[in-house]
Amino acid sequence: MGTFNNNIVSERNQRPSFNGRTILRAYFMRDGEYVSIGDTQVSSVMLFKKEANTSPSTILASATGLVTETAASEAIWRWSTSGSTPGGGTGVLLSESQYTPSQTSSCSGIYSVDAGRLAVVLNGIDNVATHLEDNTEVSSSNQLSGEPAARYIDVWTVKLCDACDWQTFINDTEFFQNNAVILTEPLLLRTKERLYNKKLELGSNQKIKIGTEVIIENKNIDDSIKNVLKDGLITSGSIEILKHNTDNNLPSWVTVSGHADTSASVEVTQDNTFLFLFNTDVLTSGSISNLGSGTGTYSVQVKYNVLDETILSPLMYFTVV
Repeated sequence: MGTFNNNIVSERNQRPSFNGRTILRAYFMRDGEYVSIGDTQVSSVMLFKKEANTSPSTILASATGLVTETAASEAIWRWSTSGSTPGGGTGVLLSESQYTPSQTSSCSGIYSVDAGRLAVVLNGIDNVATHLEDNTEVSSSNQLSGEPAARYIDVWTVKLCDACDWQTFINDTEFFQNNAVILTEPLLLRTKERLYNKKLELGSNQKIKIGTEVIIENKNIDDSIKNVLKDGLITSGSIEILKHNTDNNLPSWVTVSGHADTSASVEVTQDNTFLFLFNTDVLTSGSISNLGSGTGTYSVQVKYNVLDETILSPLMYFTVV
């Protein structure tokens, strides 16, 4: 699992259910770069049943490639820019800090997470609502409670530049009913971490990647249940980066980024890999006291929660050259 504005949410690849909060992310890239998307470049995001829409032709008009009004009326959920009206005025994209699970505006809005990175949240826990294409308001308790565990598609209508035509992008996601389990004994957990980066170039801006394996050691728990559990046990993460000095005139270690500094910036992938974008320019900017040379030996430590445990990994070392 992951977090969004410090609220626990399921990612689309973590066996989400309608009886929960699921974040659907979309990454827009062109020519190897993320495409910045502004308020006026996003129309809507809609969720449809895949079984009823097995090909784009069932929801898209052949002439425009956009969602037809007939199809839009059958959407299970619709997200739009905040303050916009169906078929009318434009609104604004929300920021992650504006997400409040109990607010309809938060659960029917579209979020700009970073350049080229948008997200929406499907909330089946709190009694929130959305406006469909015909401006009909539907609540999550009525609209989502009867939805089966099945495959769905989320359809994003955006423009990749101000002068570009509207385009639709379609993603798959699947919702489950069997993501809740009952156990007859406490979980015995063990974790292992691995740092994939061993060397970074000074002046580079790269993602530090830390793979994490969650091992359930209970012999009496079936492997199928173990697999369900391992997909959603990690709910948050942060990292700490230290510089290790050999110069006797400097402290033996200096904090470059602390856990409190990175808690909002660390991403977690489907396979429990932690990602943190580390701009090594900070090592030569002079903003860190007693750092010494920007090159040298560094360590990273990841901190995360697994159920009621807080895990601190061993220090994992890399060099900046």
